[in-house]
Amino acid sequence: MDNVNLIIEKWLNQLKNFEFSDYEKLPDIDLYMDQVVTFLDRQLQLFAYSSLDKQITPSMINNYVKGDVISAPISKKYNREHLALIEQVCTLKQVLSIAEVKQILDSSYKNSVRSETFNNFKNQVKELNNVAANETFKELEGISTNDTKALNDLALTLSLTANAYISIAKRILFLTRHFEAIQEKENDDKKEKKHEKKD
Repeated sequence: MDNVNLIIEKWLNQLKNFEFSDYEKLPDIDLYMDQVVTFLDRQLQLFAYSSLDKQITPSMINNYVKGDVISAPISKKYNREHLALIEQVCTLKQVLSIAEVKQILDSSYKNSVRSETFNNFKNQVKELNNVAANETFKELEGISTNDTKALNDLALTLSLTANAYISIAKRILFLTRHFEAIQEKENDDKKEKKHEKKD
């Protein structure tokens, strides 16, 4: 019989070792859609729940382009910048809407160096994965082998904790979006008044 606890621990160790490639180490040649999907599917394989579970598909990428989350490919080819953005979208879309992901990416990349922004993101992912894995390891120490009731209780606690953080993140994004819209309107009003004075 399988030892569920050991399987979870093995996966947690893989999570601790998971790391996106540095921006500079992403493919420096432009890729067609099928190559992008193959590359990213390998990168994100750890997060698949079964062999049928796809972390990225051509239709997802097309939707990101249509939603202006990533720029359109150039001559049907995707570059390093596209790959970095799609990795970020795939990570964030687990907990945020695509509109919220776009808001975060637009803010992150505004007036910044793309390689630095992506590398900061990947380092943050690694650090927070480590924190989550280590805390889960501690919880597992008190759970008997294959005690599915205790494991489900742990999953519930982790889910509720994640939900609390997601609620906070979504509230922050809503408020910053609202505040920026007010600022934009005030700036437009000021420009209009200046224009009226000139006339």
